[in-house]
Amino acid sequence: MSEGHVFHPGHDEWHGQTVVVHAGARTVIGRWDSILDDQVRMMDVAVHEEGNDEDRPTWVARIKKFGVPVEHRSFALPHADVKEIVRLRDA
Repeated sequence: MSEGHVFHPGHDEWHGQTVVVHAGARTVIGRWDSILDDQVRMMDVAVHEEGNDEDRPTWVARIKKFGVPVEHRSFALPHADVKEIVRLRDA
C-alpha cells in the first residue's frame, strides 16, 4: 500500500492504522478509526498520562515491541487536543 492510499473509501488515510497520538500530557496508542464531530475516534487503545511511573518514550518502545495492552475498546479525544500523529511502526 502506498502512502496516502485509502484502503476503505470514505475514510481518511489513517483509518485502520495503529498510531501514536500525542495530545498534550496524554499519549494514546491504538487503531485509528475516524474523526467525527470534532472527536478523534480510536479502537483498542492504551493511554499514557504524564506523571506515570514509566516515561513516555519507554512506554511507546514497550508497546511497539510487545503490542498494545488494550485498556479501552473504543476511545475518543478532542481533535483540537491532537498535537502529532505517527504510525506506531515509525515511532
